[in-house]
Order: sequence, then C-alpha cells, then structure tokens
Amino acid sequence: MITKEYKERLQGFFFNIPATLKETSIWFISSYLISIINILIIWGMRKNFGLDLNIINIILVTNAGFLTSVFLLLYLSDKKRKTIFTLAIIIYVITITLFSISIVQIESQTDIFTYEIYKISAIVLFGLSILLGLISKYDEVEAMSKLRAKKAKTIKSTTIGNTEIKL
Repeated sequence: MITKEYKERLQGFFFNIPATLKETSIWFISSYLISIINILIIWGMRKNFGLDLNIINIILVTNAGFLTSVFLLLYLSDKKRKTIFTLAIIIYVITITLFSISIVQIESQTDIFTYEIYKISAIVLFGLSILLGLISKYDEVEAMSKLRAKKAKTIKSTTIGNTEIKL
C-alpha cells in the first residue's frame, strides 16, 4: 500500500524534475557527449544512420560509465537509498553483461542474442540510467531547497523602495 508520505515524496520528485534537469544537464551532456560524437562519426563515415551492434555497444558502455557516477552520488548522499542503490547495481550488471556478450558476438561473428534484444535493452537501460541519475541528483536539489527555506526563515525584515517592512 502506498502511504501518504510516499505519495508526497513522489509528488515532490516529479514537481522538481525541471530543477533537477537544470542541475544535471551539464552532467548528462558531459557523460554522453563523447559517445554522441563517436556515433555521429561512425554514421558519417558509413553514410548509414541506422543502429547496429557497434553503436549499441557505445550506448551500453556509456550507460555503464554514467551508472558509475550515479553510484558515487548515491553512496555520498545523506539519504541511504538502499533500494535505488540495489536497482542501480542490477542495471549496471545487466549493462556490463550485455556489453561483454555483444563484444564476444561481434568478434566471434556468432548470434548469441538477437539484435532486437540488444536494441531494446540498450534503450530501456539508457532510460533507467537517466532516471537513476535524476533520482540521485534530486537529493542534492532537495537539500539546496531546504537550505534556502531554512535561510528564508531567519529573515526578519525586507526593504521595498525606501521602506523597511518587518516580517
């Protein structure tokens, strides 16, 4: 059963997504920029803009690197989110396993899994990685909001024009 506190926390997370995205945009861009450039170079050289196992490998390994930084944020967080941390580890293990199997598949030129399994998995794992990144950064955004609110409580007066107003 979903408790009132859980609903409020979930609601707070969704309402803070714009602020969290603002805080995390540089992190997302820096994590995925090199991969995007590599994919664009490969597409430009091939003159083929489709996905293949090599491109999916780039996405998988980038997700693994991104999840490594998510682990750090989750670990350093004041809130020990054990469920989220465990989920991140499971996603990380699946990502690394798929990446490793796909490398073996490419090099041995055999079909271990179908291409669609890699494609769907890479997309789902990418989405989950981004969600975990937002959750891990949300703690930071929430903490900064609480600090601003605490500071605002200490303000005793404000000045409007030349008039000082006591609060």
